[in-house]
Amino acid sequence: MFVKCLLLFSFLCLHLQFSYGVTDTVVCYYASWAIYRPDKGEFHPESIDPTICTHINYAFLGIYPNGTLQMIDEWGDIEKGNFQEVEALKEINPNLKTIISVGGWNAGNAILSPIAASAEFRANLIASCLEYFETYGFNGLDIDWEYPEAKDKENFITLLREIKEAFQPGGYVLTIAVSAIPIDDAYDIPGMSENVDLINLMTYDFHIAGGGITGQNSPLYWGAADSAWQKEYENVNSTVVNWVNEGADPAKLTIGLAFYGHTFQLTDPAQHDLGSPVSDAGMSGPYTKGYGIMGYNEICELTGDWTRVFDDQQKVPYKYKDDQWIGYDDEESVALKVQYAKDNNLAGLMIWTVDMDDFLGLCGTKDGLLQTIKNNL
Repeated sequence: MFVKCLLLFSFLCLHLQFSYGVTDTVVCYYASWAIYRPDKGEFHPESIDPTICTHINYAFLGIYPNGTLQMIDEWGDIEKGNFQEVEALKEINPNLKTIISVGGWNAGNAILSPIAASAEFRANLIASCLEYFETYGFNGLDIDWEYPEAKDKENFITLLREIKEAFQPGGYVLTIAVSAIPIDDAYDIPGMSENVDLINLMTYDFHIAGGGITGQNSPLYWGAADSAWQKEYENVNSTVVNWVNEGADPAKLTIGLAFYGHTFQLTDPAQHDLGSPVSDAGMSGPYTKGYGIMGYNEICELTGDWTRVFDDQQKVPYKYKDDQWIGYDDEESVALKVQYAKDNNLAGLMIWTVDMDDFLGLCGTKDGLLQTIKNNL
């Protein structure tokens, strides 16, 4: 009787372990160009905290037309020591996974589409990855395809399946970064989920200045003023629900945390609520210098006569001053998103990008957002 009870208990434990994943993954994208940012924005891989990040996705390497990997910035990757510094972090955390990320917004669809369609080019990509792993010590590949089209749907799964099969003997990791909105005609979500270790949901950039009104970069939930489309698609919760409903394994999903915000120029400074009219993108950051965006390390320095408002419906803050408005995430909203991941048995969190945290501690706690993840995870 005791043996039977023990077997039954063991079966139940296995069943629960299969059904409910542990939320313990923190994927930290590192923008390799951060070494060129000016002044207090300059960031090197040695500054990443590998006791919090479980994966470091090195963004980005390119791909030659024949499918082999391309160093876009060999001077930074090799001569300046980016590759070496990333790998050295394993001396602090031997369980850290370092991942080569390919693709990205600037790469678009043109690079990956012909490679996925060709058996020869797929084989070249796999062989090139394995060579990089052997030479530089990386542990896997991340495919950030923005974005596949209907003609790519079957080829994408073939690419993932062949990579997975080639990676398995060496224990290498395969992850993908995907649109928050499931692309029905381009994403075979069950097939993707079956063939990768992690699916990183890009749950940000939901509202930009081009929309004509102020809006949150990465709302956790929908707001009262949102359209039916926004309620169904343009927030973290709806993204997770849609992906799971379409066949994604929750235990492989990470929700994307934006360590940056979108800026807006108000048409009328007296109108500064959510949904207020804007004329253009707002101010740029002194370090990141991106059009209409600022890193958290830049936003947190905006104090004094700046007003912070926390949106209780969407569970994210915004700031405004005169004709400038910024939708972003801070410690309070990040803590809520970590709790959301735990409540929904997701794999964990993904960060774009770790080099935009308050890594110098100029606003308080060093690596304030990363520390918030650690404290709540």
